[in-house]
Amino acid sequence: MDRQTQDPREVIAGLLSRLHTMWARAMAAADQHTAADRALDQAHRDLNASADTAHPWLSPFDAGRLASEEALILVDLGEYDEALAAAEEAVTLRDAGRARSLALARITLADIHVRRGDLDAALAVGHDLLATSPSLGSIRVVQQLDDLRALLESHKGHEPVREYLVRFGDARPECSCAQI
Repeated sequence: MDRQTQDPREVIAGLLSRLHTMWARAMAAADQHTAADRALDQAHRDLNASADTAHPWLSPFDAGRLASEEALILVDLGEYDEALAAAEEAVTLRDAGRARSLALARITLADIHVRRGDLDAALAVGHDLLATSPSLGSIRVVQQLDDLRALLESHKGHEPVREYLVRFGDARPECSCAQI
């Protein structure tokens, strides 16, 4: 369907999903669990109501992006088991062709594993992350990698974490700031 015959309700549903997700993030940051849960539920309903249509003025918002955002919302709410499931779904829904999105999803997944106290799982994801996108220079990826490193630093008494941090330092990309 071309842009001129595209049903605007389908475009609006995708946009509404994104907006409800943003509202859920804000409510989670404000520790408003019920409002965050409601907004997240509405985001899922809206995304399911939208067709896989593209609009030239909107960046794509798909199930993988919603899963990534949901994981972050659930982390803010302290619901780590649910966040883990959402982060795993986000990684599964991203393919290697979407290197930046996949890297961000893996960073979130590793972060959640650390917060849950599962350092071995966090390191496994971290090794996958470094093996698949060491040269990615997005400022957002680099900042989140730095946040992950800082989170792992508090566990450097654990030998595998120390070893990973050395590898991490060697592989950490420099930010070209070409992608945000």
